[in-house]
Amino acid sequence: MYPESTRSFESNKMLGGVGAILTAVGSLPFGPIGVVAIVGIILVLISLRGLTDDFKDPAIWKNALNGVIFAIIAIVAGIAGLAFLFGSIISLASLGVFGLGLGALGVLVGILGLIIAFVFYILATTNLRRAFDILGQKSGEGMFHTGGLLLFIGAILTIIIVGFVLLAVAWILLAIAFFSMRPSVTAAPTSAAYSQPPPTSAAPNAQIKYCPNCGAENKLDATFCTNCGRKLT
Repeated sequence: MYPESTRSFESNKMLGGVGAILTAVGSLPFGPIGVVAIVGIILVLISLRGLTDDFKDPAIWKNALNGVIFAIIAIVAGIAGLAFLFGSIISLASLGVFGLGLGALGVLVGILGLIIAFVFYILATTNLRRAFDILGQKSGEGMFHTGGLLLFIGAILTIIIVGFVLLAVAWILLAIAFFSMRPSVTAAPTSAAYSQPPPTSAAPNAQIKYCPNCGAENKLDATFCTNCGRKLT
């Protein structure tokens, strides 16, 4: 179990909105691993942690956390893949034909690393989309569904430049959803006043009377209800 958040609902939605804006800004000039985007993702994660308590659904936090973990794996695999690719280029440039074998191996490992990074990036956005879908259902804010869908499509299309544009649009929509979100409606209290005594299949007892507030049975000469304390007429 994780400790409950002490932030208010308004603080959580503000953190989520600001984090989504930073992620949108970071997605354009720096790509999904930019520093600005990373700061934004951290703020969104903190927000979703608090909103998990607000809406009483641990699936929000579980999917969000899995998404961030998969994103970290994707970043590490992507950096490693790029490092091997650049290393192979350096080997070919410095060693010539003697570095051909080493360079080919580096290229293969680099491509494999990039493929792994792409797969985990898709898994990350899939889990984040699930978290936003649940949040949209709980809050009634439909823009979470739209933003999550665009986030998933943008991740698939990151192999071309339009993918990064879709990612930025998705995070902007998610920011609007965070700022527009309203708290869930609490259930009505069970102590609502009765307009009539509760129905009974048995014949009414002339020695008792019913409380008009809670419906409890009381003696005929009782002045106050023994259940809720309301004055009887």
